[in-house]
Amino acid sequence: MSKKKRKRAKKYVFKLSYKQAESLRNYCAIKSTTPNKLIKTLLDHYTGNYTNKKIGIEDVDEKQLNLFEEKQAPYEQLGIFDIASSD
Repeated sequence: MSKKKRKRAKKYVFKLSYKQAESLRNYCAIKSTTPNKLIKTLLDHYTGNYTNKKIGIEDVDEKQLNLFEEKQAPYEQLGIFDIASSD
C-alpha cells in the first residue's frame, strides 16, 4: 500500500519597511499573538470565501436578466440605406 502524499504549504516572501515591522511587532506584543498567526488570520478573512471558486466564473442567478449580452436575432436588421427605393 502506498503512502498518501502530504499537502505542503506554499511559501510567500515579502518585505516590510522598518516602520511596518516595528508596528507589526508592537501590535503582536499587545494582542499576545505572533506575526505569522496575525497574517494568516487576516489573509483568511479576505480569501476564505474563494477557496473553491475558479477565476473568471461567477455564479449567476437564474432570475437575472441578460441585458447586455449579445444575442443573435432571428431576423436581419435593415439600415436606412438598405431599403430599396420605389420610383
